[in-house]
Amino acid sequence: MVMTAVPMIVGYFFAKYALRLSLLNNHGSLTGAMTSTPALGTLTSVAKTDDVAAAYAATYPIALISVVLVSQFLVILF
Repeated sequence: MVMTAVPMIVGYFFAKYALRLSLLNNHGSLTGAMTSTPALGTLTSVAKTDDVAAAYAATYPIALISVVLVSQFLVILF
């Protein structure tokens, strides 16, 4: 639980204070970083706007490629 919650909390505050993203863009980026499509659907229906989807679409490919590369690196390393 800590391995999931801490990066999300740090990412939220980094996006809020350092990058100054709006709340919807912040949540969209976090769901994209988690590669969580169900969370995107929930946020889109609650927010009733596609702003969340734009942030998700910008973040998702980077997160997906990072997960694949890091997992391959860990297999080689260990």
